[in-house]
Amino acid sequence: MIDSAISVKNFSVQFGNFTALSDVSFEINKGEIAIIIGPNGAGKTTLIKAILGLIPHNGEAQILGKSAREMSKSDWTRVGYVPQTIDLPKNFPFTVDELLKFSTSKALISEKDKHARLEQFSSLEHIGDLRQKLIGELSGGQIQRVLIARSLMFLPDVMLLDEPLAGIDMAGERTFYEFIYFVREKYGITFLLISHDVTVVSKIADKVLCLNKKLFCYGQPSEVLTEDKIKELYGSHFGVFAHKTCPKDGPCNLYKEVEK
Repeated sequence: MIDSAISVKNFSVQFGNFTALSDVSFEINKGEIAIIIGPNGAGKTTLIKAILGLIPHNGEAQILGKSAREMSKSDWTRVGYVPQTIDLPKNFPFTVDELLKFSTSKALISEKDKHARLEQFSSLEHIGDLRQKLIGELSGGQIQRVLIARSLMFLPDVMLLDEPLAGIDMAGERTFYEFIYFVREKYGITFLLISHDVTVVSKIADKVLCLNKKLFCYGQPSEVLTEDKIKELYGSHFGVFAHKTCPKDGPCNLYKEVEK
């Protein structure tokens, strides 16, 4: 039985003479939420794309026990991926509702289940009031939420999200993490997501990966995300402080990025 959802060993990515990633190794077990943090240009997006087989790399990367080149079409239905940005023409003729329904038109899901999932994930991602709007009318943050809902319609085993909070205001951040926590608890989906904000490394994160071309830290946030590691990762002008209060259930922010 495979307990590992994502396994990366001695992973490197080279673009000519430029090293984007060097000797990265980590493992994410099924049902875990893992968050990649690091400064701009750290290789976070490169890592996710390489794991998915979208760019050349050295080393090993497996999703649910298989490398990207070994995965069949049916295997890929078990993996959801939402990039940070997606270029859609302003005159894209689909409404949100049409896009979601069309995306699952050939999926092996009963119409009853399709309708139930559409209603549930539209509600959880707060896109119910967007469903009759054209895709071209949406903001970047709204499109991001629609694409996440679309991926979840298939109930994948693994979700990879590249900066899912891009374009989402602070008020929406907490709602988003509560949503991720709920989906993991209800469906057992494994999440690997990228964030620039240290505050996401919270009660919902089982593992944190501190990345800047190599792994500076990897493990449970409370154990590895120390002030020394934050300064090493981002520079000496950053520090952390712990919140004194957290809710009993659901996510809470344990660390906050502060500029000194």
